Amino acid sequence: MPTESDEQIKRCLEEERSFSIVAGAGSGKTTSLVMALDHIRTSKGKTLRQNDQKIACITFTNRAVDVISERLGWDDIFLVSTLHSFLWGEIKRFTIDIRAALTDVIIPAQLEKQAEKAVGNSQRAEAARQKIESLNADLEALVQVEKFLYDDTSTFSNYSEGKLSHDDVVAVSGSMISDNAVLRKVLGQKYPYIFVDEAQDTFAETVNAFNSICSEEGLPVVGYFGDPWQQIYDRGMGEFAAPEGSPVITKQENYRCATQVIELLNSFRTDVEQVASGDNAAVEGSVELILVQSESPEAPRNRYSDEQLDRAATKFDQIIRSFGWEEDENTKLLFLVRQMIARRLGFQNLHKLFTGEYASSRAQEDYESGDHKILKPFTKVLWPLVESYRNGDIRTVMNLLAKNSPAFNPEGENEQKSLGEMLELGRKLVEQLTLIWDTNNLGTILQFVRDNGLYRFSESVLEDLDREPMEEEYRRDEHSQDKGRWLADTFFTMDTLELANYVDFVNDNTPFSTQHGVKGEEYPNVVVVFDDTEAAWNLYSFSKLLTPGTSGEATEGQLKRSRKLAYVCFSRAEENLRIILFTPNPNTAKEELIGAELLSEEQVVLVE
Repeated sequence: MPTESDEQIKRCLEEERSFSIVAGAGSGKTTSLVMALDHIRTSKGKTLRQNDQKIACITFTNRAVDVISERLGWDDIFLVSTLHSFLWGEIKRFTIDIRAALTDVIIPAQLEKQAEKAVGNSQRAEAARQKIESLNADLEALVQVEKFLYDDTSTFSNYSEGKLSHDDVVAVSGSMISDNAVLRKVLGQKYPYIFVDEAQDTFAETVNAFNSICSEEGLPVVGYFGDPWQQIYDRGMGEFAAPEGSPVITKQENYRCATQVIELLNSFRTDVEQVASGDNAAVEGSVELILVQSESPEAPRNRYSDEQLDRAATKFDQIIRSFGWEEDENTKLLFLVRQMIARRLGFQNLHKLFTGEYASSRAQEDYESGDHKILKPFTKVLWPLVESYRNGDIRTVMNLLAKNSPAFNPEGENEQKSLGEMLELGRKLVEQLTLIWDTNNLGTILQFVRDNGLYRFSESVLEDLDREPMEEEYRRDEHSQDKGRWLADTFFTMDTLELANYVDFVNDNTPFSTQHGVKGEEYPNVVVVFDDTEAAWNLYSFSKLLTPGTSGEATEGQLKRSRKLAYVCFSRAEENLRIILFTPNPNTAKEELIGAELLSEEQVVLVE
């Protein structure tokens, strides 16, 4: 049933006015988005189809693309796309304009930034000077580039070869659209309606570009759907707004959380007062914050020792048992970082590699999702092949091969072979893969897979497999742009022992998750673990967020990040929420929490 906010969206569409939706957690944002899209299809679809126009819906993940597309019936009047795919699809034909944006705007901005770092004789300054030299060489080489390419698996640019990174696509498209009236007109005619989902995670350049397209009254119209409090990555802009004068519509419903959880959310967040709506209005639920005495770090760099981590894990297990949730499939356990999860589930060496000195922020992010280019063959295909073969599930084996293997492509090298011959070939190859799985390193396995056409690798992975291992000692100041080579070489020497546990984790087959990894999810019971020392990050401090009098004042950045991430975690709970906070002084922290009226006395528990 449409809510008041849905009616306001409908009026904006009928009046051809751009708008912004601020949708608190559990408010039915995606439902409102789909209803708005469907309203346009119903009221304007015939005209749009006659004019060969589409309704653009841009979201943040491939998963969201599939969810929204399915709810819209896969209707081709909609272009539902991730942000980078949409932007690149619209600008990739304009080689001259891309070159101009790089030459006149993007590279000069990078040169200016590096010039600020290049003062003095430090390693940082020397690296900046080398980067300046490289960028100036790129400027000269850009004249010769005939076509620009974007590989969505690549995190680095190579301007001399015309290769753009994720950041380049955002920056170049933002510059091109904002500075080119003709391009803006073309896009506005092509997409009279542009909807942006998860707007808080979108980039400022992109919002400015879309607003410039839709700045006049009437069509084209842009609609932003999001929540500044659910921005959990610094790369997003957080606060967002449609063109000046556009209305801001607030969704106050909460269809997810029990009333006690909503009370906490409303105490925690003052800009939106949520109301229990739907079936959950009759569910009281429960909220408890458990205070645990934290230890002083004994290891270097203010970290816990292995013994301390083991004691913390034991204490955590005791607390979970006291809830009666240790074997409950309805429970999700949320940690800030994967260190504790990796130790408990047995993939700590993988974790150390993909969070260590060879890992870029993009590599770590892709590791967390299971989509890193050298992990993806194992998570998506190879371990499922081995597991299915061991379980005697030949149908799944053949389905995986048909979907992912060049050797089993109906139009590939074996197209003349019969179904029986292909079935026998599949059995033989996967049997060999299974035999070498436990006795060979990951590099050897990938070479076998490559040589037999069992997986379609990216060019960069093939390059790493084909080259000799790096002989130089890794030096951050010299090799930071190429550190992925050292990461790949280390990965290739590892065995398969940790992969099954890691794949179970990234496929959500365990009760554990990182706090960043659950945005958009919901669970009956949620346990959130806040331990600043275990995290070993300066970016967050939950003890300072919740009990600044006990633990000290957080920096502005810590406060902003911690508050948003805590809100996302708390709002995952449908019925029962437990917050475990490790603190240097539990008694003082309890008094402070109760005094701040964040929780009642009955909701704050001390654990010895």
